[in-house]
Amino acid sequence: MLNMLSTRIARTARLTRPVYGVGDVLRLKSGGSPMTVTWSGPVLFASGNWLICQWFTDTGELMQEMFPEETLEPAQVERRLSAAGQ
Repeated sequence: MLNMLSTRIARTARLTRPVYGVGDVLRLKSGGSPMTVTWSGPVLFASGNWLICQWFTDTGELMQEMFPEETLEPAQVERRLSAAGQ
């Protein structure tokens, strides 16, 4: 079954090496909150690489969405030091 799925992906999507990987912190090129990549790779319904990202809203709600790779860029993230790390 997995072999059939891999063959179908190869036929329907142009496979390229993903630019971003799990754990990368990205932002939409149009702006928005920093998001953490939780999955990266091809999908059956569209060409190119897609990423599933998670982020928190200003009210603390966890959000998740899928984005085409070309709509994202690395985010500049400010790192906060814990009291123990100072």
